[in-house]
Amino acid sequence: MKVTFFKRPKHKKFTYRPRYWDPETEAFEKRKRQLDGDAEGDRTSKEMQEDMREQMNQRWRRSHAPENVGRSNNMMKVFIYALIIFFGIYLFFFTSFINNLVRLFTE
Repeated sequence: MKVTFFKRPKHKKFTYRPRYWDPETEAFEKRKRQLDGDAEGDRTSKEMQEDMREQMNQRWRRSHAPENVGRSNNMMKVFIYALIIFFGIYLFFFTSFINNLVRLFTE
């Protein structure tokens, strides 16, 4: 079990897929969309960029929403901290560990 006291962000994965531009294929696809009755066949690259930016923002907001932050992780931290505190209280009050430790440094 991995115990961390401070939350560290996950590393971002970057996958690069090169895209090759073929003007004939693009013209064919655009014409095909127009014939199918799709109005998006005439969209400009600026409009597509705006749509992609909005989709990325929506995904980021969904993944970082307060209800999606790890609740069980917080409960586990509280449990571990409480366990450490109770173990410290036990050592201090119910064993002679502190007395032996003080005696070790004073002699």
